[in-house]
Amino acid sequence: MHGYPKHMKIFVIISLLLLNTVYAAGDPIVGKTKAIHCISCHTIDGNSKIPIYPKLAGQHELYLIKIMKDYRDKVRDVPTMYTIAKKYFNDDNDIEDLAAHFASQKSDICIQQPQTPQVKAGRRKIESCAVCHEPDGNSTLPFFPKLAGQHKTYLIKAMQAYKNGSRQESQMSQMALLFSDDTDIENIAAYFAAQKSNTCK
Repeated sequence: MHGYPKHMKIFVIISLLLLNTVYAAGDPIVGKTKAIHCISCHTIDGNSKIPIYPKLAGQHELYLIKIMKDYRDKVRDVPTMYTIAKKYFNDDNDIEDLAAHFASQKSDICIQQPQTPQVKAGRRKIESCAVCHEPDGNSTLPFFPKLAGQHKTYLIKAMQAYKNGSRQESQMSQMALLFSDDTDIENIAAYFAAQKSNTCK
């Protein structure tokens, strides 16, 4: 695992230079009116109560824009999200407004969770993850999602998808090679899920 973070830092810098001016800012007030179609899974403020669906509150606006476009364009092939994206993301303005709304919301994970043995085991495995997501999961890089306080179940599902190849993304597909087994994945997920969000209410 040692040496991999340096490679990832180079990738991150290049990515940000290439993508930094791609997206326009959305309108969070308009976005809230459009978010009515998202509430059954994510709730109106993005603090999903269903563990298999990600929390969106306080997530990076540029990351949300990218991921919604990926769903719409089938870069990330998730039938449910593709259907929603094709029906409600009529143009880039819709996506940018929704992203601005959810990015402006506050997380409901405002207390550091207990440091269980599983969380401690996960802490020992996150060296490479921290390059993009920070040691506490509060990523400062706008194209990489914040993981702090995210649902453990969702994080496990996402990492397993990268590992088995059902979800493809250049840097994460490489990173998934470091997930030696399901125990590592569960421990890493437990660690990030236990961290306090930096966008607390």
